[in-house]
Amino acid sequence: MRYHSTRGKQLTVDSAQAVLNGLAPDGGLYVPEKLPAIDVENCLKKDTMAMAAEIIGAMLPEIPDMPELVRRAYTGKFETNELTPTVDTGKFTVLELFRGPTSAFKDVALCMLPQLLTKAKAKNQMPEDILILTATSGDTGKAALAGFQDVEGVRICVFYPHGGVSAVQRAQMVTQEGKNVTVCAVEGNFDDAQT
Repeated sequence: MRYHSTRGKQLTVDSAQAVLNGLAPDGGLYVPEKLPAIDVENCLKKDTMAMAAEIIGAMLPEIPDMPELVRRAYTGKFETNELTPTVDTGKFTVLELFRGPTSAFKDVALCMLPQLLTKAKAKNQMPEDILILTATSGDTGKAALAGFQDVEGVRICVFYPHGGVSAVQRAQMVTQEGKNVTVCAVEGNFDDAQT
C-alpha cells in the first residue's frame, strides 16, 4: 500500500517506510492513497485482538506478522481483554480509554507503535538505532516512555516544560525505568519543548 504526504501526492512510500519516517520529508503527515477494503460486519464479530490485527494489517500490509505484533503489544497490559471497553450508562454509551498501563488514552497507540517500528526496522534492514524525540504537556510522555521501555534498537527522549506539567505527571516520567529512556525539562512552555 502506498502512502503520500498531506502536503503533496508526489512523495510516496510503502506502509513500513511511512512508520519508520514518522513524518514525510516535507513535514506533512502520511496518509494512504486509498483505504483498504475491510469486511466491517465480519470484523465486528471478532474479539478485540483479532479485530485490531485485521484493521492494522490492512492499513500496514508491508509489516508482517500483525496478529503476533498485536498480541505482544496488548496482552497483559490493559485491565480488560477488550482494551477500551464500552460501558452503558443508561443515557449514553461511553468508550473507556483509561484502561491501559499508564491510564492515558495514548496507551492504545503507544503500546502498538514499538511493535510496528521494530518490525518495520527489521523488514527494511535498518541497522542503526532509532532516536525518538518528543514533547509532552502531560500524559503523552509517560505513555511514550512506558511503551518504548527497553525496546531494542530504539531510544526515546521526552521533553516537557519545567513547571508546565502536574507533579504526578512529572513523577511518572522521571521515575520511568528503562535503559533507553530519557526525560528532559525545558525552560519555557510546551511550544518551546516541542521546538
